[in-house]
Amino acid sequence: MKRIILLASCVFASYTALHAQKKIYIPEDLRKMDLQADTSQWSFKRSIETDDLILMWERGFGSDTSNPPMLEGKPMSFNLTNLRDRVQEFYHFFRDTLAFSLPGSKADKYKMMVMVNYSLDGTAYGGTYDNFIGALWVAPNRIQDAKMNCMAHELGHSFQLQIPADSVGDAWGGSGFFEMTSQWMLWQVNPGWLTDENYHFEAFKQLTHKAYLHLDNIYHSPFVIQWWSDLHGRKSIAELYRQGRIGEDPVMTYKRMYNMSQKQFCDEMFRGYQHLVNFDFNHARKETRQYACTFDTETEGGKWLRPKNYPEEYGFNAIKLDDKVNLNARKFRLNIQGDNLRYGFVGITTDGQSVYSDVNATEFVVPKSKRLSHLYLIVMGAPLQHYHIPMPTDENYKNPQKLLEFPYSFRIFATR
Repeated sequence: MKRIILLASCVFASYTALHAQKKIYIPEDLRKMDLQADTSQWSFKRSIETDDLILMWERGFGSDTSNPPMLEGKPMSFNLTNLRDRVQEFYHFFRDTLAFSLPGSKADKYKMMVMVNYSLDGTAYGGTYDNFIGALWVAPNRIQDAKMNCMAHELGHSFQLQIPADSVGDAWGGSGFFEMTSQWMLWQVNPGWLTDENYHFEAFKQLTHKAYLHLDNIYHSPFVIQWWSDLHGRKSIAELYRQGRIGEDPVMTYKRMYNMSQKQFCDEMFRGYQHLVNFDFNHARKETRQYACTFDTETEGGKWLRPKNYPEEYGFNAIKLDDKVNLNARKFRLNIQGDNLRYGFVGITTDGQSVYSDVNATEFVVPKSKRLSHLYLIVMGAPLQHYHIPMPTDENYKNPQKLLEFPYSFRIFATR
């Protein structure tokens, strides 16, 4: 994500389209150009509009985006109509269903901006122009898929940063949580996201032990956000952004919003991970069936087992017990050694239903008349206090913060 913030002057130029109610903000970068001239880098002659958006493409494309000149031997064409229609759909959903923009926003008066660069750069950016109105920048190689997944992600950033642009919240001044949220916003408009970008899910399954908000997982793991959405409603995520204060991280804001103790927060996070095993969420139930019960934390040891990677702060292990116990047993007992943990079971019945143990349960009983197809032990690192997790910077990407680990070992017994 790239946040583009320039000092906005008190008086700014605007262009009003004859057929639209919303105005078009002229960013400082473009004010020295003749936007009515086709020879300018950016021109209204190379633009199309919707009620809420203006899409502009750079001079190098010419007038026909379906057949522009090649660049360094690479094709530069893209489907302008599909781009327009899909981004408009995302706009409506993010504004109306997720409530990332409330009445009174600058986006009520001005169109967000989609700028297509005549470039081979594979990076797309979402943010704001001049800390005033949402915008995004993209090259053709990122908008070749019909679903426009990249655009959903980047427009998510535009809406996230519209909140501080509207002066209705600080949104923490920036956070790796932005990337998690944009992936969640993409997932909301494309329930098949786990299939389309399966590499993220495959990576996450190897990194579930990492601390929540760890930089290694910010693109892989929108699942806690989905859990919070299930608990508090879809619109609660945008409200979390509005409530986010500089000096906090999203966990601190969340705990404050819902008046939660550290113990309550750890219990709730653990419950979310229990639901994640079988993707028991209010969203994308059908699309996630092929990924349900595919978590399988690697273990090592003899009579007492331990995970290959101990969980960090709010990180978790999802240990599949299918080959460690007899699933035909009616009762299972856990011995576990370790401090500051949350642990418990998830049983998946042969008809696909989930059965959850209590938090820190050491016993699991299979319901009468049910049989198990899978049994999981979930173990989460549960710090006694929350430690602020810094937003991503170039420095902490190079020298990542060392986070706490929560070692443990366990034994499982099955009885008939």
